[in-house]
Amino acid sequence: MNSGTSRKQLPDLSNEHAVVEVKTGLTAARGLRDALVSLAMLLADRDDLRGYLLLQNPGLSKPFLESELQDFKATLRSDLVTRLHLVVARELDIVEGATGIHPDDRELVESGLRLEKTSPTKLSPASKQDEVFLVMLHQWVTGQGPMTSKWIEETVGCNYRTVASAVDRLGPAVRRHSDRSVSLKYFPEQDWGRLLATMYRVRSTALYSDASGQPRSPESLLRRLQSLERHDVGIGGVLGAKRYYEDLDIVGTPRLDLCIHCPDGAIDTDFVRRLDPALERTRDTHRPAQLALHFVRRRDPFFDHDSEGGLWADPVECLIELYSARLDVQARSFQEFLASRGRDLSGDD
Repeated sequence: MNSGTSRKQLPDLSNEHAVVEVKTGLTAARGLRDALVSLAMLLADRDDLRGYLLLQNPGLSKPFLESELQDFKATLRSDLVTRLHLVVARELDIVEGATGIHPDDRELVESGLRLEKTSPTKLSPASKQDEVFLVMLHQWVTGQGPMTSKWIEETVGCNYRTVASAVDRLGPAVRRHSDRSVSLKYFPEQDWGRLLATMYRVRSTALYSDASGQPRSPESLLRRLQSLERHDVGIGGVLGAKRYYEDLDIVGTPRLDLCIHCPDGAIDTDFVRRLDPALERTRDTHRPAQLALHFVRRRDPFFDHDSEGGLWADPVECLIELYSARLDVQARSFQEFLASRGRDLSGDD
């Protein structure tokens, strides 16, 4: 088995003695082979583990699947051959491979029938002027100094007119320097209030709630995220705010907030199932959410790297997420901290 180009990942479903990989609507031989390699790599680590590749409504014929499976198993060592199984389901019914399912694994495999794979979708266009404001605010609270219009254009991914219009809208809060660079003088409360007032309408956020009655803790979800080694996801919300402001007055972590960097506007949330298969998308903002995904579309996400390679959302993003979670008291405290730090770092009174 040649797995030199494959990377081991968490299975879609697992129990003590079995793992299940789920693929929906598979139509290409390459996708089938990649899935088989991924499953075999998981089984190679433990000789007591059984593995199932569950294909839901595949666009591949039964003879083709049988031939590909036979050819693939010919490359494996004998103990892997007996532990790797292919299961085919159509319209939520298992039609092939049922006899190979171990009795202890049947419930696990059948739960895979209820998993929904999402396809990459496009986000609606973001407000570039709001992005300019957030970038300028980030530079101020982190003491990064004045910015040229060109730098803002490249960071946000917009044109000069958008930058000029956004800067003009901030009015007296902007300091214009002799070299034509700009910076904020203070935390612009009025403009911040305007952004928060439109936040629910213009921001792209996906909420996920537990459907099992036994929700995982945010810390547990975070550990699973870290095992995925994603380089486009930063930790935000309460956990992120605490990293910047240790005195944040809150007990526990209500939910896990994650920032997904998607400068092209395309999103794929399939990884959520690897965090917890029991998480389901909800649009009810009053329903308790265990996970919130926020989508950062500017070219530079301003992720901060810790010493262990973890990625953290920028402090302004964390502040927005506290307000989004309706943690107004904590958000206001964090906002005052950032405003004070911005004044100290910029030398403004």
